[in-house]
Amino acid sequence: MGLHPYDGAERRFQHTDEDRAQGLAIVAQMLHLPHPPPPEFVLYDMAFYSGGIGIVDTLAITLPADQKLWDRIVAALGAKTPEDAASDPEWADDIVWLLIDEEEPIALRDAAVQFINHKRRAFQSPCHATHQIFFTSGSNVNAWTALWGDDTQINYCGYDQG
Repeated sequence: MGLHPYDGAERRFQHTDEDRAQGLAIVAQMLHLPHPPPPEFVLYDMAFYSGGIGIVDTLAITLPADQKLWDRIVAALGAKTPEDAASDPEWADDIVWLLIDEEEPIALRDAAVQFINHKRRAFQSPCHATHQIFFTSGSNVNAWTALWGDDTQINYCGYDQG
């Protein structure tokens, strides 16, 4: 599905749309699912822009999940916990720069919780330090994706300015 035709138009898909088929297909694409999830309890707000300034995407998805789905999505997205990301020599500087304000240094996990709670949409559950928390590989200040939730729900929030 071509989400970036570079025509200067924003394409927005929300769970409140009358026809949700394309939005659910994009949810499946973003999460690397074999087919769109059932519409019940799936919430999303996804905006895709491409044009003269490049790409600007803002994405938010929430859906029911069990550990098997968590594992599948985390593996497909190459996601790591903040702690694992910070120990990756090729990624550590970028993840720390994304999450930690040098003016107020705090623990990385606490910084991730604050970051997610600042960026999440109102329909997404708040992030807690006890949640599963992941960031997709290479997340940095220009393009990042955060995943968080518990044994029953996964939240996805992403931004790409490329």
